[in-house]
Amino acid sequence: MKKKQKARMVTVDMYHKYAEIDEMYSSKVKAVKLNIPSNLRMLCAILDVKVETLLNDFMWMLSYSHHHSASGKQRKAAKKFFLSCKYGQPLYTKKQIGQMFDELKAEQKIYETIEGMDQEDKKLFWKSNHMYMQHWFKRWFEKNRHQEDLSVLKEY
Repeated sequence: MKKKQKARMVTVDMYHKYAEIDEMYSSKVKAVKLNIPSNLRMLCAILDVKVETLLNDFMWMLSYSHHHSASGKQRKAAKKFFLSCKYGQPLYTKKQIGQMFDELKAEQKIYETIEGMDQEDKKLFWKSNHMYMQHWFKRWFEKNRHQEDLSVLKEY
C-alpha cells in the first residue's frame, strides 16, 4: 500500500529582486572635486551657508526626491534654471525634459500617500516603485541614446 504524499505549496515572490533597489539605480555618495568661484565662496560666507549645502539642496530639489522637503516653488525654480541652461538638449527636446520632470514629480507625490500603510503594503509599494524607476530610466535613456549601454549610469 502506497503512502499518500502531502502536496506542499511554496509561495515564490517573483518580484523579490526589486525588494531593494539595484545599486546601479540607487542614490550614491560621490566625491566631487570642484573649483568654487571666489564670489560664491564669499557670498556663502556672508550668508553663512556652506557651498556643500547649497549644491546638495539644489540636487535634491531638482530630482523631486522624497528625501528632501522642498516646497513646490523651490522645485519649480530649480527645474526652470535647469531648463534655461538647456541641459540635455539637443538629445531631448525641452518638452520631453519637462515630461521627465513631471513624471518624477508624480512619483514623488505617490510616495507622499503611503503614510498609514501596513508593512506588507509598504513592502509591495517599494517593490513596485523600484520596478517603475528602473523602467522609467531605461525608457528615457533608450529613447534617444541607443549607442550607449545602460551601465553608463554607474559613471554618473
